[in-house]
Amino acid sequence: MARHDKRYLPNEAQPDAFGYDAGYLLLQAHKEQEEKERRQRHIVGFVAIVLVVVLVAVIGMVSYKSIRKRSLAQSVTVDQAYQSLQQVKVKPKYSDDKGGIMFSHLGYGKAEPNAPTLEIYTDPMCPGCAVLHQQMDETFRSMLDAGQVNMSVHPVTFLDASSTDEYSTRASGAVAYISSHDPNPDHLLDFLTNIHSEDFQPLENQDYQPVSNDKLQQQAVNAGVPQDIASKAFGGEYKPWLQAVAQYTLRRNELKNTTGEFKGKTTTPLVLINGAMMDISAISDQGFTYKQAILQAIGLTNDEVGVVGVQPEIGSNGQPKYPKQTA
Repeated sequence: MARHDKRYLPNEAQPDAFGYDAGYLLLQAHKEQEEKERRQRHIVGFVAIVLVVVLVAVIGMVSYKSIRKRSLAQSVTVDQAYQSLQQVKVKPKYSDDKGGIMFSHLGYGKAEPNAPTLEIYTDPMCPGCAVLHQQMDETFRSMLDAGQVNMSVHPVTFLDASSTDEYSTRASGAVAYISSHDPNPDHLLDFLTNIHSEDFQPLENQDYQPVSNDKLQQQAVNAGVPQDIASKAFGGEYKPWLQAVAQYTLRRNELKNTTGEFKGKTTTPLVLINGAMMDISAISDQGFTYKQAILQAIGLTNDEVGVVGVQPEIGSNGQPKYPKQTA
């Protein structure tokens, strides 16, 4: 019988004096390898399908939670937001019930009785806030030193999403910490000036470049904040308070724009004088600078700024004289 008689080859290799049929064994090995690879492909394909299903489920859950979170946030009323703010446990030492940190030439939490109060709502990433600080901080200092105004700074974090590392929250948290631990309000105002300066404030969104806590800390030290205080200003303990302030601020109807492109929306900067909000859009449309508008609003001339004994015309309770309040 021939060695390669077809009767012997289809089922198994037949040994002879030279051993098993090599060609058959190679063919069987090739088939076994193909079968092994086929099984592996099936396993890989199955695993890939499982991973895709899991990934879709995770994305769906994250999207659901995100949508639900936004929906719940939008359903919160101003009264509920106010109550949430009051319930925050860790707050700045001198913060009021609306999220403002008040100071004057008399110190934190003390008001000059015959002076108007300027409330400034400012976000560390807000370009418009930077313009306000760049135009007004020197004048604010002069008026504060002369006892002509009281100030209430409201740090807000509307633009956190415009950075990759919660820049607004970190910088605003430092504002809260400094006001609670450094008794000199001049240092806080100088810190605000420094972080809103043209050569420091970061750009937004895709142009944002991360700013470290060390760099922010240096701006605090440059403002006169003691090193041991500045080094502890970024612990994040005021984050829940800042979040509650932002949610409450966004829901206050008296803080929404009454004219212009953003009518009905809350934007920064916001300036309130004795509780009445200035119309920033009207100021811009009429070509006034912040300094011109604020001085006119409180009834003080440029020459009177910083003069001890000369108080703004509207006093501590009068309505701003400019701009005209709109319904």
